[in-house]
Amino acid sequence: MRVSTTQAFGSGINSIQDIYSDLLRTQEQVSSGKRVLTPSDDPVAATRILNLQEDNALISRYRDNITLANNNLSEEESILTSVLTAVQRLEELTIQAGDGALTNEDREAIALESQQIYEQLVSLGNSQNARGEYLFAGSQANIQPFQLQPDGSVVYVGDASEREVEIAGGNYVSIRDSGFDVFQHIDNSHRIASSSNSTVGYYIGAGNLADEQAFDNYYDQFTAVAMPQTTTLTMSDNRDAADPNFPDVPLDFTFAYIQPDGTGPIASTNINYLNADTYATDGFLEVEVDMTAEMGQVYTLYLPVDENGFVVGAGGATTTEFSIDRQETQGLMATAYALTQLLQQPAEESAANQHLSDRLGAILDNLDNAGRNLDTVSARIGARMNVLESTDYLHEDSEIYNAEALANIEDIDFAKALSDLSLQETILQAAQQSYVRVTSLSLFDRLG
Repeated sequence: MRVSTTQAFGSGINSIQDIYSDLLRTQEQVSSGKRVLTPSDDPVAATRILNLQEDNALISRYRDNITLANNNLSEEESILTSVLTAVQRLEELTIQAGDGALTNEDREAIALESQQIYEQLVSLGNSQNARGEYLFAGSQANIQPFQLQPDGSVVYVGDASEREVEIAGGNYVSIRDSGFDVFQHIDNSHRIASSSNSTVGYYIGAGNLADEQAFDNYYDQFTAVAMPQTTTLTMSDNRDAADPNFPDVPLDFTFAYIQPDGTGPIASTNINYLNADTYATDGFLEVEVDMTAEMGQVYTLYLPVDENGFVVGAGGATTTEFSIDRQETQGLMATAYALTQLLQQPAEESAANQHLSDRLGAILDNLDNAGRNLDTVSARIGARMNVLESTDYLHEDSEIYNAEALANIEDIDFAKALSDLSLQETILQAAQQSYVRVTSLSLFDRLG
């Protein structure tokens, strides 16, 4: 076969370039520590490496979410500890305020502290994180959730949504609780809110839930009526002050109620004068209106007695209305506000004092419910943090496994690579020397 000079030169150069290319590739593998530098080096291994890298990136995002969730939940847990401490102090003040020996001034002093605790609770409910987001606003993180009203009360303008993050494939965890769940959605033990339009000091107690099923059955009739689904209880004194025998005429009060849909009045007949024999000296008449059969509730009325031992306003053919609003929940802020307002009202007279004790009992029940609700929320936080911890451990194990798998697939055997590098250097040197020798040959060197 005839080989031209051009072919000889080209073949030598190509051979040197191929050897040099292999040498550079081995040198790059040694310097990077990686066996697979491009997909063409090993397509199957390259695909597996890409999958493992994508898995690691996903795990890294999950672990970032876990850190975010832990930080948020730890912050919320700290705030709830402060809220629970405030609730416990309000319970102590409520019990203290129930002491019948206290004067109006004493209760006003207690009200000053309860007002401060109320303001503290509002501030805690409006807590923000480092990014300025309101923690308890639900999805409305940029809006202050508890907003003061002109009368000093607050309204919740957030929602019940919870922000969630993904911590594993399809596994989501809430990183904060809404103010609705923490502060608002608290069971009202009495399930109603009652009030009076009396101008002479007739009071209605907080109500006593005697039959839950009867209560539910009663209000199930009025699901189409907008809340608060008010039942209006009326009290009429049927005695005539012009009667020559008045006020020695026997007690004669009648009661009727109008249902939330406006139907009525319907007579209430189960009426008990609890202190009929002693009310003149007690300083108040205590009337029990037992509406257990009608709506599952028993109401107590406290009617003041004047210095002569007669019910104030008796015999005047007057009608007094008492409003009974359905109220299944009682927010913590509202309970604290109600306590302060109640303690600021004079309660020297016996009727007012008995009413105060009744209301304080209802407030104490709702504070107890608020404390239990906080315990429940805290328990949920603890459970979520346990899930975060265990999930993070799984991700950590996965990262270790992936690192080992990547090392087995893409890392080089340094001993073999260095041996190959030395061999390739020797081959390159031999090829270069051979090329020089071959290209220096000429027929003219033999002529002479």
